[in-house]
Amino acid sequence: MNEKNLCKGCVESVMVTEEVIQELVKEADEDPSVIVSEDVYHARLKMCNSCPALQYGTTCAHSGCIVRYRAKFKNKSCPFAGKPKWDKVS
Repeated sequence: MNEKNLCKGCVESVMVTEEVIQELVKEADEDPSVIVSEDVYHARLKMCNSCPALQYGTTCAHSGCIVRYRAKFKNKSCPFAGKPKWDKVS
């Protein structure tokens, strides 16, 4: 992977395992008051998965966040500056 494709603040050696991602998502699910519905979550993931800023299949190049974790939360939005692909849920 060339340097222009690296995400904000990380390098190829900083890749998160599927096991770590699953644990993060599981922890998020422990407080239903802060997470979005499954429909909203899957719609967000669909947008992230089609975004060219998705790095390593897991990480947003705009924020450095694990998309499957960030997309869970009501108070988060797409970090794409100026043109977010999805918004916060109230």
